[in-house]
Amino acid sequence: MIAVVEGHTTFHFTPENQFFAIFRMPFFFIMAGFLLNFDKWGGKNNYKKFLLKLFNRLLIPYYLAELLFLPIWFFLCHKAGFGQYMWSWAYVENPLAALAAIFVGNHNDGPLLLMQLWFLPALLLAEIIFINLYNLFRKIGAGIFFAVAICAIAGFIVKNFFVLPMGADIALVAQVFMLAGVLLRKFEIADRLNLKICAVLIIILSLAFKFNDVLVSMDLRQYGNPILFYAGGIAGTLLVIKISMLMAKFKGILSDVMNLCGRQSMIILIMHPLFIATLYDILDAAKVNPEIFLTDVRIIFAATSAGVLFPVLIAKKFGKLPILKNFL
Repeated sequence: MIAVVEGHTTFHFTPENQFFAIFRMPFFFIMAGFLLNFDKWGGKNNYKKFLLKLFNRLLIPYYLAELLFLPIWFFLCHKAGFGQYMWSWAYVENPLAALAAIFVGNHNDGPLLLMQLWFLPALLLAEIIFINLYNLFRKIGAGIFFAVAICAIAGFIVKNFFVLPMGADIALVAQVFMLAGVLLRKFEIADRLNLKICAVLIIILSLAFKFNDVLVSMDLRQYGNPILFYAGGIAGTLLVIKISMLMAKFKGILSDVMNLCGRQSMIILIMHPLFIATLYDILDAAKVNPEIFLTDVRIIFAATSAGVLFPVLIAKKFGKLPILKNFL
């Protein structure tokens, strides 16, 4: 989540953003597969309960956040000009189009105000597709491998002609990551990540960074080379898992902060643009060159920290309010 916030504080072409982009969104889809509990949610009898859980955890926060932000955007951004450097706000001119975009759910073909929330309906559909594949084949075997491959190919083909509502084509592409997460848990791969394997993963991630010819951006359907896209996403995720496992052995303030950020990831995802926009507007009022504050490492670090920590503090202080409970 910290890497996601960092990606929204800087120009896309900076090297650190290009590096994190390889795995920051694949990570979430892989973890979604890792956390799928087939004993609890698999089978036709559990399907309705599974859908209800996904709607409550993903779709309700999505619609609630977008609809609550619409009047805030209208008065503070559309009328008063606040947040001009949050480009998803700066280029929206029609409030009705902004309202309609909420129900389309795509960042790249409509003025979705909280652009980062494209992920929530896409994740919902990715989980629905995968659980249906599991229920169809009843096990993780050759059949589901073939079906996942077909879904991924379909997602790559479709995006060349049009984009599907609510990120459905992204959900198809993400099936490979969902399956990777399931296998990661099934074979306890995280526990087998020794130094040699990590060295190989670093090489794979480096190759993806060096040779994939696009800035990976799942919301914009920019994947580049499919092999490098999937290999880089999986390798980067495994390395993040290994680093997290090592960090978990050391108790202290850093570990506590990281755990707190993990628990509050939804509210960070929803609210971080407000604090980044505030910081950038302050810098603009102070006559700081925008090209500097969107590329300077110190300012990016400050904006990322604000985007992560302020939503966490709000959750800690006001988390019992009925509205905020939907995001916790």
